[in-house]
Amino acid sequence: MARLAHVVPKMDHFMDLNGLKSFIAVAAAGGFGAASRQTGMAKSSLSRHVSQLEDQLDVRLLERTQTGFRLTEEGSFMLEKAQPLLDELNDLAEALGTRRQKPSGKLRISVPTLMVTSSFGAVAARYARLYPDVQLEVVAEDRRVDPIREGYDAVLRAQPANDEELMGKKVFSDRVLLVCKPEISGEPLPFIALGNLYRDQHIPIILNGEVSQIATREVIRLSSPAMIYDAVLDGVGAALLPIIMIGDDVKTGRLISLGEQIDGEINFWFLYPSRRHLSLRTRALMNLLVAHFAEYSAGAEAGKSEI
Repeated sequence: MARLAHVVPKMDHFMDLNGLKSFIAVAAAGGFGAASRQTGMAKSSLSRHVSQLEDQLDVRLLERTQTGFRLTEEGSFMLEKAQPLLDELNDLAEALGTRRQKPSGKLRISVPTLMVTSSFGAVAARYARLYPDVQLEVVAEDRRVDPIREGYDAVLRAQPANDEELMGKKVFSDRVLLVCKPEISGEPLPFIALGNLYRDQHIPIILNGEVSQIATREVIRLSSPAMIYDAVLDGVGAALLPIIMIGDDVKTGRLISLGEQIDGEINFWFLYPSRRHLSLRTRALMNLLVAHFAEYSAGAEAGKSEI
């Protein structure tokens, strides 16, 4: 840790914010020329700001080369630690009204792949129309991402564990049905399992008010609900899936429901780093999701008898 002492600015100065912004822009863009095009600042100004920051910190952040530059060890450390701080400052400025009074900037979120088969794309499109100054990026993946260290502003998670670094709001709850193609049968029932879940050979369900245990035999185990959905439609077996994925298929008879999983409710939460101020653009998306899924839940409740 001794080497980090050189990165601490002198106590009789505040760190030069322009220098910090210029350094991050150059490091993130991979060069002064690219940073100049992205920021609209002259390369000479960017170079001067970075040099002034290095003088203030009394440390070399960039090593200039004939082909460009490389980050020093201290420069890499500075980039890792300073980028989140600068993001927080930008969010704070937005909230205090020093920027335009409408959402703007970049917004990157991670969602489960089951959203691929829902209407999430339509939600994203609606958000883009409402807030054209926000550059929204949605990444669908089932792995547990680290929003703080991987550069996500927020994540949408099903059944999230308690996490002191994250806070947020439940956006909707869904029921889980045991579904299959009409021609699937057998005792025990061929079953498609999800990851490390559903290892029991008997699944408790309720159908028409009657509780029963469905005996199953595992035929395949997949890590993604989206893959499981495809496998169910292909007729390899039955699976437990949320209504948001298979509700329309059950209504049309493409799939049949063998019953609802007892204690199988899934809660979906919109989560963001607790140490960061909730920006206008992030809050706007969270509120839009809450409103969208409230409409979905109302429609699902109205059509409950069909499912």
